[in-house]
Amino acid sequence: MIAEIATVISVVKGLNDAIGALKEAGGHATDLSSVMDRYAKANEAVQDVESKNVGKLSVKDSMQLQLAKRQLAHFNQTLKDQMLMAGLGADYKEIMNRVEESRLEHEKQIRIAKIRRRKNIAFAKQLGVAFTAAVIGFGVILGLILLIFKK
Repeated sequence: MIAEIATVISVVKGLNDAIGALKEAGGHATDLSSVMDRYAKANEAVQDVESKNVGKLSVKDSMQLQLAKRQLAHFNQTLKDQMLMAGLGADYKEIMNRVEESRLEHEKQIRIAKIRRRKNIAFAKQLGVAFTAAVIGFGVILGLILLIFKK
């Protein structure tokens, strides 16, 4: 998990470098597509780590993931500012609509994974209780049989 978190952080740091390149480029389409590609990769990396490690992250890993999310939000605000200054407000809205759809789908998948995990844990507990009851029942029956035939 630590390697995955480190990968996310390095991708986000690369994204921060891309912000400087975007500012210098003045919002040219090729530079914008490169930056958006990096943003998409960083966002996907964060989502992958979240979905793979639902409820399993340590406090340190969780904090690092939260910091990466905050850096992505900062990048988003900087991108918005740059695109609005370059007169690309409509393009920004379209891009963010797609990102929002992806985020909502991701959150839905996370909720489903958490529910599935809770159900699996509950099932394992029930299975353990049933197995324990079966072993105890078998022991009691075996003891009764031995007691009956011992006479």
